[in-house]
Amino acid sequence: MDGSGAGRRRPDRGTWLVAAQVVCLGVVWLWPAPPVWPLPTWVVVGCWAVVVAALLLGLWGAGGLGRALRIHPRPADRARLRTDGAYRVVRHPIYAAVLLGSTAGAVLAARPEPLIGLAALSMVLHVKAGYEEGLLRERFGEAYDVYASRVPRLVPFMHV
Repeated sequence: MDGSGAGRRRPDRGTWLVAAQVVCLGVVWLWPAPPVWPLPTWVVVGCWAVVVAALLLGLWGAGGLGRALRIHPRPADRARLRTDGAYRVVRHPIYAAVLLGSTAGAVLAARPEPLIGLAALSMVLHVKAGYEEGLLRERFGEAYDVYASRVPRLVPFMHV
């Protein structure tokens, strides 16, 4: 190669959002320091129950996508608009699951850094969901607008 960068694709916005998501998840779940405040047993048990619920929600959403599942927000070529299953409840059940589980994980860490990572993750997923919705509108047109008008983005019964 001549060093000019010719032939190399630059990462698109979706790729940067995925990278930011991975960094935020690392801060939430892998921060290498011990807790700095105690947690009552009921909080620990409750948080682990939330982690399990989030895992189930994420699997429900992923199962609905099948082979069209991908981490990048650009829909796969074979993707079709999903409006059933978990996608009947929220438009982004996997993002909702990631936020729900990460909220519990940040609380379980009992340190400030994972809570800051959670706040950053929330912002990244908000931007990523908006970007993905633009791509879905390009792909599915008015059908996506109709779907989005009746199904909330991340939280059931909450159109934001």
